[in-house]
Amino acid sequence: MSEYLSGDQLYRFLHISKRKMKYLLENGYIPVIDTGKKTYRYRVKRCDAERFKERIERESDFLSELKGQFGSRNSSPKATFDYAITDEEREKFREFLTRFWRKYPDALPAKKAAELAEISPQRVNELVRKGVIYGMCVGNVQYLSKEQLIEYIAVNCKGGKVAKSFRVQNDKL
Repeated sequence: MSEYLSGDQLYRFLHISKRKMKYLLENGYIPVIDTGKKTYRYRVKRCDAERFKERIERESDFLSELKGQFGSRNSSPKATFDYAITDEEREKFREFLTRFWRKYPDALPAKKAAELAEISPQRVNELVRKGVIYGMCVGNVQYLSKEQLIEYIAVNCKGGKVAKSFRVQNDKL
Protein backbone atom coordinates (compact mmCIF):
# COMPACT_ATOMS: atom_id res chain seq x y z
CA MET A 1 0.00 0.00 0.00
CA SER A 2 1.25 3.44 -0.93
CA GLU A 3 2.08 6.06 1.70
CA TYR A 4 0.31 8.73 -0.40
CA LEU A 5 -3.15 8.95 -1.98
CA SER A 6 -3.84 10.73 -5.25
CA GLY A 7 -6.85 13.04 -5.52
CA ASP A 8 -8.78 10.32 -7.32
CA GLN A 9 -8.09 7.84 -4.53
CA LEU A 10 -8.82 10.42 -1.83
CA TYR A 11 -12.34 11.40 -2.89
CA ARG A 12 -13.27 7.71 -3.15
CA PHE A 13 -11.70 6.97 0.24
CA LEU A 14 -13.64 9.82 1.90
CA HIS A 15 -16.86 9.17 -0.06
CA ILE A 16 -17.16 12.80 -1.20
CA SER A 17 -17.42 14.54 -4.56
CA LYS A 18 -14.37 15.65 -6.52
CA ARG A 19 -15.53 19.23 -6.20
CA LYS A 20 -15.75 19.01 -2.40
CA MET A 21 -12.38 17.26 -2.22
CA LYS A 22 -10.75 20.00 -4.28
CA TYR A 23 -12.27 22.68 -2.02
CA LEU A 24 -11.09 20.89 1.14
CA LEU A 25 -7.57 20.52 -0.22
CA GLU A 26 -7.27 24.07 -1.55
CA ASN A 27 -8.61 25.60 1.67
CA GLY A 28 -6.37 23.72 4.08
CA TYR A 29 -8.86 21.31 5.61
CA ILE A 30 -6.61 18.41 4.61
CA PRO A 31 -2.79 18.72 4.43
CA VAL A 32 -1.74 18.27 0.80
CA ILE A 33 1.23 18.33 -1.51
CA ASP A 34 0.27 20.23 -4.66
CA THR A 35 2.50 19.04 -7.49
CA GLY A 36 1.16 21.70 -9.86
CA LYS A 37 0.74 19.11 -12.60
CA LYS A 38 -2.42 18.88 -14.66
CA THR A 39 -2.98 15.22 -13.76
CA TYR A 40 -2.18 13.65 -10.41
CA ARG A 41 -1.94 17.16 -9.01
CA TYR A 42 -2.69 16.36 -5.36
CA ARG A 43 -0.85 13.97 -3.05
CA VAL A 44 -2.14 13.39 0.47
CA LYS A 45 -0.51 11.28 3.15
CA ARG A 46 -2.65 8.24 3.92
CA CYS A 47 -2.44 8.97 7.68
CA ASP A 48 -3.78 12.53 7.10
CA ALA A 49 -6.68 11.16 5.06
CA GLU A 50 -7.49 8.58 7.75
CA ARG A 51 -7.33 11.25 10.48
CA PHE A 52 -9.68 13.50 8.46
CA LYS A 53 -12.13 10.64 7.86
CA GLU A 54 -12.18 9.78 11.58
CA ARG A 55 -12.88 13.41 12.44
CA ILE A 56 -15.81 13.53 10.00
CA GLU A 57 -17.28 10.40 11.61
CA ARG A 58 -16.56 11.52 15.19
CA GLU A 59 -17.73 15.16 15.02
CA SER A 60 -21.22 15.51 13.58
CA ASP A 61 -21.02 19.29 13.16
CA PHE A 62 -17.58 19.25 11.53
CA LEU A 63 -17.87 20.89 8.09
CA SER A 64 -21.51 21.86 8.77
CA GLU A 65 -20.78 25.32 7.32
CA LEU A 66 -20.26 23.62 3.94
CA LYS A 67 -23.61 21.80 3.95
CA GLY A 68 -25.35 22.14 0.59
CA GLN A 69 -22.49 24.08 -0.98
CA PHE A 70 -21.43 21.23 -3.26
CA GLY A 71 -24.82 19.75 -4.17
CA SER A 72 -26.22 20.10 -7.65
CA ARG A 73 -29.60 21.21 -6.34
CA ASN A 74 -30.36 24.73 -5.34
CA SER A 75 -30.25 24.39 -1.56
CA SER A 76 -31.41 27.93 -0.78
CA PRO A 77 -34.88 28.03 0.71
CA LYS A 78 -37.61 29.16 -1.63
CA ALA A 79 -39.01 32.52 -0.69
CA THR A 80 -42.29 32.07 -2.56
CA PHE A 81 -44.25 31.03 0.53
CA ASP A 82 -43.07 34.03 2.56
CA TYR A 83 -45.88 36.09 1.07
CA ALA A 84 -48.55 33.40 0.63
CA ILE A 85 -52.09 34.72 0.28
CA THR A 86 -54.60 33.47 2.85
CA ASP A 87 -58.17 32.52 1.95
CA GLU A 88 -59.47 35.63 3.76
CA GLU A 89 -57.32 37.89 1.56
CA ARG A 90 -58.26 36.39 -1.84
CA GLU A 91 -60.87 39.01 -2.73
CA LYS A 92 -58.58 41.92 -1.81
CA PHE A 93 -55.76 40.24 -3.75
CA ARG A 94 -58.03 39.89 -6.81
CA GLU A 95 -58.89 43.62 -6.61
CA PHE A 96 -55.21 44.47 -6.18
CA LEU A 97 -54.27 42.50 -9.32
CA THR A 98 -57.03 44.22 -11.30
CA ARG A 99 -55.67 47.65 -10.28
CA PHE A 100 -52.02 46.58 -10.60
CA TRP A 101 -52.50 45.32 -14.18
CA ARG A 102 -55.01 47.91 -15.43
CA LYS A 103 -52.48 49.32 -17.92
CA TYR A 104 -52.35 45.98 -19.77
CA PRO A 105 -54.91 45.05 -22.45
CA ASP A 106 -57.78 42.63 -21.72
CA ALA A 107 -56.22 40.13 -24.13
CA LEU A 108 -52.68 39.41 -22.97
CA PRO A 109 -50.06 37.70 -25.14
CA ALA A 110 -49.10 34.38 -23.51
CA LYS A 111 -45.50 35.51 -23.01
CA LYS A 112 -46.58 38.65 -21.14
CA ALA A 113 -49.17 36.68 -19.15
CA ALA A 114 -46.48 34.22 -18.04
CA GLU A 115 -44.22 37.10 -17.02
CA LEU A 116 -46.97 38.80 -15.01
CA ALA A 117 -48.13 35.57 -13.38
CA GLU A 118 -44.56 34.47 -12.66
CA ILE A 119 -45.10 31.09 -14.31
CA SER A 120 -43.49 29.51 -17.33
CA PRO A 121 -44.91 30.08 -20.83
CA GLN A 122 -45.34 26.29 -21.06
CA ARG A 123 -47.55 26.37 -17.96
CA VAL A 124 -49.64 29.17 -19.49
CA ASN A 125 -50.12 27.11 -22.67
CA GLU A 126 -51.06 24.08 -20.58
CA LEU A 127 -53.71 26.11 -18.73
CA VAL A 128 -55.17 27.22 -22.06
CA ARG A 129 -55.10 23.67 -23.43
CA LYS A 130 -56.92 22.36 -20.35
CA GLY A 131 -59.50 25.15 -20.60
CA VAL A 132 -58.63 26.68 -17.22
CA ILE A 133 -57.97 30.05 -18.90
CA TYR A 134 -59.54 31.11 -22.17
CA GLY A 135 -57.00 31.61 -24.92
CA MET A 136 -57.07 32.29 -28.64
CA CYS A 137 -54.40 32.21 -31.32
CA VAL A 138 -54.13 35.17 -33.64
CA GLY A 139 -51.41 34.57 -36.17
CA ASN A 140 -48.52 33.07 -34.24
CA VAL A 141 -49.44 34.66 -30.91
CA GLN A 142 -51.56 33.06 -28.19
CA TYR A 143 -53.71 35.62 -26.32
CA LEU A 144 -55.30 35.05 -22.92
CA SER A 145 -58.12 36.66 -21.02
CA LYS A 146 -56.59 38.99 -18.42
CA GLU A 147 -59.70 38.61 -16.25
CA GLN A 148 -59.41 34.81 -16.18
CA LEU A 149 -55.67 35.03 -15.53
CA ILE A 150 -56.33 37.28 -12.53
CA GLU A 151 -58.95 34.84 -11.27
CA TYR A 152 -56.54 31.91 -11.67
CA ILE A 153 -53.71 33.72 -9.86
CA ALA A 154 -55.97 34.92 -7.07
CA VAL A 155 -57.06 31.36 -6.36
CA ASN A 156 -53.73 29.58 -6.92
CA CYS A 157 -51.10 32.12 -5.79
CA LYS A 158 -48.45 30.59 -3.54
CA GLY A 159 -46.33 33.72 -3.16
CA GLY A 160 -43.73 35.45 -5.28
CA LYS A 161 -43.20 39.05 -6.39
CA VAL A 162 -46.87 39.77 -7.07
CA ALA A 163 -47.87 38.55 -3.61
CA LYS A 164 -44.98 40.53 -2.09
CA SER A 165 -46.20 43.69 -3.84
CA PHE A 166 -49.68 42.99 -2.46
CA ARG A 167 -48.26 42.53 1.06
CA VAL A 168 -46.26 45.77 0.87
CA GLN A 169 -49.30 47.69 -0.42
CA ASN A 170 -51.58 46.10 2.20
CA ASP A 171 -49.18 46.93 5.04
CA LYS A 172 -49.19 50.61 4.02
CA LEU A 173 -52.99 50.81 4.38
